[in-house]
Amino acid sequence: MKFLCLPGAYGSADKFQVQLAPLVNELLSDGSATFRFVDAPCEAVPPEGFEDFFGKPPYYRFIEPDEKESKDTDVLSRIRDFPECDTAEDTMRELMKEGVASSVLSTNRAIQYLFDIMEKEGPFEGIIGYSEGATVASTFLLAEQKRFEETGRKPQIKCAVFFAGWPPLDPTTYAMVLSDESDLMINIHTCHIIGSLDPYVAGSMALYNTCEPDTAYIFDHGKGHTLPREKGVIKELGDVIRTMMAEASASA
Repeated sequence: MKFLCLPGAYGSADKFQVQLAPLVNELLSDGSATFRFVDAPCEAVPPEGFEDFFGKPPYYRFIEPDEKESKDTDVLSRIRDFPECDTAEDTMRELMKEGVASSVLSTNRAIQYLFDIMEKEGPFEGIIGYSEGATVASTFLLAEQKRFEETGRKPQIKCAVFFAGWPPLDPTTYAMVLSDESDLMINIHTCHIIGSLDPYVAGSMALYNTCEPDTAYIFDHGKGHTLPREKGVIKELGDVIRTMMAEASASA
């Protein structure tokens, strides 16, 4: 199965390939999967104080504010004071409630960017996203579903792997999709890798809640907003993903 791999904000294809190397090697070892890593289309500068966390440049993002000089804030600038509410959906609503800059233009460009890659280099049967990449991947899956409903063109992607993601954006309204206020649902097989110590884990759970529950796996590596690397954890995760891929292929 061929996966399209999307890095997190302020990352790059090369950095994500290093981060994901243990899992990539596990799935390459028996020919289960192949991988295509891509940069996000927007050049970026990390928030002040986070330069060391994201390593050396170049830095890229999929989603950026439409008006960079706007008084409204980039949502990623709010992660220092991430809210804690009763539910995952309430937490994300609190995060996004006021003064968040619009990102319609870059979201639309990101969706078209991925459609273009899939048209030129596909077919891709799977998609993998980390952090912002997971949000964009899930948004793209809804865009594929929307295109199918409008044109009858069958989606390429059969399954998805999300690392520490946040919920998708509605490809029509560009609002964040939350399961307690929207009927939109990702209807393919998904695997959600979360860290119980991730300060943003509510975002991962809100993403999980937007996916078809009968075909959604959840895997907790027990750490923070990172990708797992320990050998035993990777072997276990690899087996979960292989099971997901087999079920997705059988039901396609």
